[in-house]
Amino acid sequence: MFKKNTLSTAIIAILASTASVQAHAEDSKTAEKDVEKITVTGIRGALGRALDTKREASGVVDSISAEDIGKFPDTNLAESLQRITGVSIDRSGGEGQKITVRGFGPQFNTVLVNGRQQASEDPGRDFSFDTLAAEMVKTLDVHKTSSATVQSGGIGATVNIETAKPFAINGFKLAGSVKATYDGNSEETSPQASLLISDTFNDDTFGALFAISYLERETKLNRAQSAGWRENSSFGKGAPVTESGDVYTGNIFIPQNFDSLVTTEKRERTNANLVLQYAPSDNLVITADALYSDFDVKSDTTSYGHWFTSDNVENAVVDANGTITSMYQETGLATDFHAKKADRLTDSLSIGLNFDWDVNDNLNMKFDLSNSTAKREPNNGRGGSLALLGYANRVQWNVDGNILPYYSDFATPDPSIYSGQQEGDGVNQDPNSPDYVSPTGVSDYLDPANSRAHVMIRDSKEIEDVVTQVKWDSLWLSDGDTGFSAARFGAMYSTETKTVNSWDNTTSGIHCTYCNYQDFPDVSAFPQEVFDAGSDFLSDVSGSGRTPSQWLKFDGEALFDFLGAVEGVDFNAVKTNNSFEVKEETTAFYLELDFEGEIAGMPLYTTGGFRYESTDVTVGATQANVQRLDILDATEMLAVYGPASDFDESSSYAQILPNFSTKLEITDELVARVAASRSISRPTLSSLRPITSLDTVRQGNLQSSSGNAALVPFSSDNLDLSIEWYYADASYVSAGYFRKHVANFITSSKNPKTFVTADSSLLTDPSTGSDVSAPDADDQVAVFTNTAPSNGESAVVDGWELAAQHTFDSGFGLLANATLVNSDAELDNADITQVFALTGLSDSTNLIAFYESGAFQGRIAYNWRDTFLQNLTQGGGDGVTYVEAYSQWDASASYDLTDQITVFVEGINLTEEYTHNRGRFSNQILEVVDSGRRISFGVRGSF
Repeated sequence: MFKKNTLSTAIIAILASTASVQAHAEDSKTAEKDVEKITVTGIRGALGRALDTKREASGVVDSISAEDIGKFPDTNLAESLQRITGVSIDRSGGEGQKITVRGFGPQFNTVLVNGRQQASEDPGRDFSFDTLAAEMVKTLDVHKTSSATVQSGGIGATVNIETAKPFAINGFKLAGSVKATYDGNSEETSPQASLLISDTFNDDTFGALFAISYLERETKLNRAQSAGWRENSSFGKGAPVTESGDVYTGNIFIPQNFDSLVTTEKRERTNANLVLQYAPSDNLVITADALYSDFDVKSDTTSYGHWFTSDNVENAVVDANGTITSMYQETGLATDFHAKKADRLTDSLSIGLNFDWDVNDNLNMKFDLSNSTAKREPNNGRGGSLALLGYANRVQWNVDGNILPYYSDFATPDPSIYSGQQEGDGVNQDPNSPDYVSPTGVSDYLDPANSRAHVMIRDSKEIEDVVTQVKWDSLWLSDGDTGFSAARFGAMYSTETKTVNSWDNTTSGIHCTYCNYQDFPDVSAFPQEVFDAGSDFLSDVSGSGRTPSQWLKFDGEALFDFLGAVEGVDFNAVKTNNSFEVKEETTAFYLELDFEGEIAGMPLYTTGGFRYESTDVTVGATQANVQRLDILDATEMLAVYGPASDFDESSSYAQILPNFSTKLEITDELVARVAASRSISRPTLSSLRPITSLDTVRQGNLQSSSGNAALVPFSSDNLDLSIEWYYADASYVSAGYFRKHVANFITSSKNPKTFVTADSSLLTDPSTGSDVSAPDADDQVAVFTNTAPSNGESAVVDGWELAAQHTFDSGFGLLANATLVNSDAELDNADITQVFALTGLSDSTNLIAFYESGAFQGRIAYNWRDTFLQNLTQGGGDGVTYVEAYSQWDASASYDLTDQITVFVEGINLTEEYTHNRGRFSNQILEVVDSGRRISFGVRGSF
């Protein structure tokens, strides 16, 4: 039983009043059977087709169209989408990966391919646009207002990616391209190629299309990184003071670590698309298609840095915000050299069967069956592996008005430093004692003789996502003389099952077999070489050049083998008793009606309807309960688990989602729109997991996280207003206002949590008793800070979207747009207790200039996005994550050697901009990434 909400009542009232106005409506059909045609007219033609889509839509829709078969405006789909008002992107490895629309991040946007939901190898619901080649795509449509005909999930927007079909091409077509891409940082050149062949046969009643694309890219990322900033930690060697020497009493923020890194990535992507179409009669088209993607990112990082422990920090100084700007650490401090892997090995396959049936002149029905599967391999924990060599040392750390902090005092020899072995043995360091042991000392930081073994981590997620959908969509066209013109109705049944398994060697403690920089095993002879990141390492970032850009480099996989052979230790990752599976079953029905009429001689088009969706959620999990904590070394403990158990949780919910839109053609050139709707976005699948994970088990830092299977969807009441002036071919200006009132926001609260062991006693912390290095009778109960999600908060987001597009007779053209976004749920950086703020909100601007005349085409594009709050958490800290303002220039040019052959050049990030993530305040660095410039040269053919 459902109560009629205010929005539903308003929409029904508007529909009723609209129907009375339309008593004298002209006899018109609002839709006809689609006959797809692709007109190859370059940049101007693509802009014209996108403009037509925007103008003819009943709601607010923006579109990007291919300039030719296999020729999309940008080399990456996300890079193209950011040219649309309201759309911003997140980058990975210098390449667009995920989108934010109107301030709502990837989880709030539904991405469909040919109208179907796609499985994702991401742990959440996010769609990664880097898995699909731009050459495969015909159009990208961004639906910013809701329609009952489209499945729910997109509070931000619903993006539909349309691929090519043989009946649309209508005849023989062969198109392809080859290009070479030069990466400025790595100085490597990599290949890319695509091929599409399509034809129709038997009097155009049968069609076949096959497309394949291959990309290989080698890139180098210069980086600086802190895992996070700890808030209000304890300081055992003296409280931090202000620059004037006074004791500071406010919130204190200390970096967890600081590293200098160089990452080399090899990206290899193969996409294939097969489409078969058959028209057994004039009123029936059967389409079968398959889309395959194999996308592997193999990432290797060499780095060095230092890990800080607040209780061992000395001479700490803070600024006015409580950020530590200067500190020294010697006790428990090591200089670490790392070999890391962050591989992402994925593949996906989507298959579908569609029947498009004109039942009669008035009724069309479509039946669609689809299945999509995506997988990410565990790859023996190489999704997050770390091999480490290091040695006990000392360091002075400082941050000033520059972005990059700097180290000192660690690089030179120092005979006063006690080794890790000596610290572990607890030797007497008092020179006045008869038991005094002199320090081993350290030599120059690039001397391999210093090196000792430490942690050897393998950690990955194995992910499988399966989506199956059955859809029935119908369109009935009126041929009467009333205002009613069309009805759309249908149903959908959809299931999604996502399974996430953890693979690691940390749960068993194997990773810490040789922890604490001991003298055994002897690794000084293990191959190590001096790596030089170059004098230009992060040279465009303020503060560069003050910290050494050379460090020791080694083969991490070889070190795993070397240490494993010493005593027969198996460092391989194993599947842990910490996994979950989420299954969602959704049943939907919808009805949507179109009316046409006039008001004062102005054509009026109105659409209204509703979508009913019912969802059942079942969550299964396997978890072993923690039984005790063992001390591994002075900085880490091991959680020891008991037997695993399986359990399930379930929930269900239903929604009625009304929608209304009206379009008034004030003149032949001037169009006004109003749209109102309710939309939902479901919780991330990982947040539904009913298990508790122990994320950090360190002395003085116990962190855990839980899911919540009872979470319900976000819901949003939406209003859109726009005015659009189409004053010439492929030219227009528009202004739009949007407002979203979003309820049931999911917030993450932090609360103390204890654990009960098998003997019904509370878990204790062995580092809190009389002996901080071993269990004793004085040990206190282990209290974890547990982060868990819950529904409850609401927020209002509103903003303006301004756009202009103009094409000149001379061949020149300009595009410009801006998005201005506001919210009543912004973060107060000084309030560390605030648990809710809206992420992703930022203003953005795009400028594009192009020239197209005869055989030549040229295009230059500028994109800017303002600073925004990306996340309310950090990877290894207590704070939040901001992304500083970022801008980028891209350009491309092509020349037609013949009607069939074109040569082209493309430039990405021409001015070599870098991304910068930080914590609450501007001097709390989290990461700086310099991905460099990319230049591509190639040839394209179309026959």
